[in-house]
Amino acid sequence: MELRNKASKIIVYVVYILVGLVALFPIYYTFINSIRDVYSTPAILTPKDYQWINFKYAVTLVPFFKYLKNSFIILAISVPFGTLFSFLYGYALAKLEAPGKNLLFFLVLSTMMIPSFATQIPQYIMFSKMGITNTFLIWVFEAIAGSAYQIFLCRQYLSSLPNSLLEAATIDGCSEAQLITRIALPLSKSLIAIVVFNLFNFNWGDYMMPYMYLSKEKFPLIMALFSSFDYVFEGTSTKLVPVVNAATLLVMIPVFIVFFCCQKQLVEGITAGGVKG
Repeated sequence: MELRNKASKIIVYVVYILVGLVALFPIYYTFINSIRDVYSTPAILTPKDYQWINFKYAVTLVPFFKYLKNSFIILAISVPFGTLFSFLYGYALAKLEAPGKNLLFFLVLSTMMIPSFATQIPQYIMFSKMGITNTFLIWVFEAIAGSAYQIFLCRQYLSSLPNSLLEAATIDGCSEAQLITRIALPLSKSLIAIVVFNLFNFNWGDYMMPYMYLSKEKFPLIMALFSSFDYVFEGTSTKLVPVVNAATLLVMIPVFIVFFCCQKQLVEGITAGGVKG
């Protein structure tokens, strides 16, 4: 019996290692091909020489830091405001009593089943008539509207907070705003971390909205990896694929930083969600 348990554990660990290798292979492939010769055509799987200058080309052949600033502007709008309004909407749906609340929550969930491309044209027409295309105000309205998925997460998490705790605070004289800031928010650190990470990850890698609404001068960094900005030397037309790979790795760094900063809260939130679910 003990031998069988050890064998099953070994099999499980082997499966975990294989899954981990498969998940890490795209990063390895991108890294190896970011340090190969800049003019080499075939991709490689094992390192031969190390051309670290490709990372320099990645930030000099295009206005890398200008687009990085645009990305940070979008994140500075979408992440804080998106988190705030999603949390408030989730709190209202979870803890406030109002007629039609469940119907409203159902309508919010139903928007998750609508393909994004079905709303892109009406949304573009609306923003165009408002005269805010080619401005970052679009992300302000997007954040105020909230994300259906983030609202769902907030509502489900806040529903698990004991009503008796909020009622006791109300008896002690707390207003609704104080219930949110002094009780709900401090008890929702893991939830906030998950929402922040989701919004950061989505807006950092989103290229459809910037492509639709912004001019090239206001493009975020992610657009530098697409056909609008080819990594080429002046006077040539050959796209430098190793430099593109190097730029891809640089774009991935902020996502890893945010993940590791929020890792503890993310694990706590997932664990809590699993136990409560």
